[in-house]
Order: sequence, then C-alpha cells, then structure tokens
Amino acid sequence: MITARKYQPCDKKEWDKFVRYSNNGTIFNYRDFLNYHLTRNFLDHSLIFQKNHNIIGLFPAAEIQEGHQKVLFSHPGASFGGFIVNRISYSDADELLLSFEAYCRKEKFQRTFFVPTPSIYFREPDETLEYALLWRNFKVEENYISSVIDTTGDLPGKLSVIYRKKNRSSTYYDRLIEENDLHLEWNKDYAQFYPILLENKKRHSSVPTHTLEELQKLNALFPAGFHLLMLYAGKTPIGGTLNFVANDRVAIIFYNMIDYRYSQFQPATLQIIETIKWAYQQGFSSLDFGVSQDPRADNPLTPSKKLIRFKEELSSRGMLRKAFSKSYPV
Repeated sequence: MITARKYQPCDKKEWDKFVRYSNNGTIFNYRDFLNYHLTRNFLDHSLIFQKNHNIIGLFPAAEIQEGHQKVLFSHPGASFGGFIVNRISYSDADELLLSFEAYCRKEKFQRTFFVPTPSIYFREPDETLEYALLWRNFKVEENYISSVIDTTGDLPGKLSVIYRKKNRSSTYYDRLIEENDLHLEWNKDYAQFYPILLENKKRHSSVPTHTLEELQKLNALFPAGFHLLMLYAGKTPIGGTLNFVANDRVAIIFYNMIDYRYSQFQPATLQIIETIKWAYQQGFSSLDFGVSQDPRADNPLTPSKKLIRFKEELSSRGMLRKAFSKSYPV
C-alpha cells in the first residue's frame, strides 16, 4: 500500500537522497533550492509517498489560494517538478496517484496544478507515470514550447551546423573576437552580470526571476550547480549567460543576456557557442534552452517566433513543457 504524507523538516536528508538517485530529479527539487527565497514566502506543502515505509516518490509543492479555491500548486520556487520517482511500475504509478488524490480530498484541496520534469532530464526514458496521469483524468492544461540542444556526438560537426545556419564561418567569429578585443570568461561576478540582466528584462516589460541576492545565495548553496559566463569588450562587461546544472545529464541556459549597445558584436551567439563547448566538455547530454513564449501577448502561450528562430539557428530542437491540472469540487 502506498501512503501520502506532508513533508517535514526532519525529512530533509532522506528527501535530498531520494532526489539525488531518482530517475527524474533535478536541482530544483532539493530542499535548499526550494527554501532559498529571500523575498518570497511560500506555504510549503510538499508530499512524500511511501510503500512499506520506503520512499517511492516525492511531490514538491506549495499551498496557494486562487480566489476562493485552495490549490496544491507545483512549487513556485522551481521551474518544474511534479512527481519525482525512481523506476516505477504501472501498478505503483496508479496507486501513487490514487493516494495523491485521496490526500488532496482529505486536505480539502479543490484543485492541483503542476509542471512535470521534462523527459530529457530522465536517467532512463519512462512515460509510465504520464500515462497513469492521463488515465486518471489529469488534464494537460498548458503546453509551452521549449528548446533543447543535443550535446552528444561530434562537437566540430555541431558547430559547423550552427555556422551554416547563421550563414557564417568559424573564421568570422574568430575575427569578430580579435578585432574588437572581446573575451569570454567563466567567473562568479553576479554583480557585473545583474545590471545587464535587469536592463534586458526591462526591454521586455518584465523583471528577473531572481534577485541579485538570491543568485548569490543559490551560488553559495550550490557552488558546482551555477556557472556564469561573462563576455567583455576590453574590460567592459557586455553580456553574460548563467547556466544551471540540473543534474548529471542536463544543464539549463537560464539567462542569456546582452548589453544591446554592443549587439553588433553578436554577444548572444558568441555566448551560446561557448556554452555548447562547455556542455560538451562537462559531458552533458543536453542543454535546455528554455521556453519561448511572448510575455507581452494576451495569450501567455503565444510563441515568440523570433526567439524560437534564434534558438533553432543554434541547433536546438523543439520540446513541449506541459502543465497538468485536476479539480476536486467541494
């Protein structure tokens, strides 16, 4: 029998251990990541599922209020999460969901909403749980277009494809760097990076997901999980790319930002090419290039065609990031 219970602080060690060795766990699921927020308070309501007193699954989540509805929501401090599991049989997947729904009804949640971990993060491909979700009438409420760069195989071949798609050559980019005194540097200078990030987001009528203090705190909590690439013209910072190491298979290009006064130097492209080289060196199988929605559109799912095209030129392919929901009327 599989049972569901609420996470307690004393569970932290076992929670993190399960994430580390799970099939689909990421940096977003560790308790330190979920708890790092300096300016945002979430009412954590994460769940632990057990079978024969052993953990069989996790569900990082928060309790939120939507109007008059009490909602069990995919943890707002994480890009995605959903059910974190190891290799799981269909029978256990179905029983886990029955336990989850019984818990939601008992605690008087009227709705649940969550963003599962995309399939590229899985140690082994496995869609058993997704099938069980559909069978139990969980609905795909939202689909986001995301982009993924394959970082396996032949690196020179990968770069030649990018140069061809950009109608450029490697010599062109080498000359661009040399003639304009550009250099790329991996460092931890978030104070230099953050003004560029703020200005980029301002151009698109938005604000960064993280404050400067949060980025610095995350870097202190996960020093091996955050890698900042800065681009300089002489001594002037003109761009930066912040990569999250999600797990030992995938890294995430979380922010790729430039100072638009130097856009003629193509900093965004130079930064991604260098990040692809880094991902190959680190042995990752994929780079998650993130979603490409237009935040200014009336429909939040509206694709940003220009951004998608830019990512495709850098050899990415499309991937859906799904959001599931289910209601429990009172």
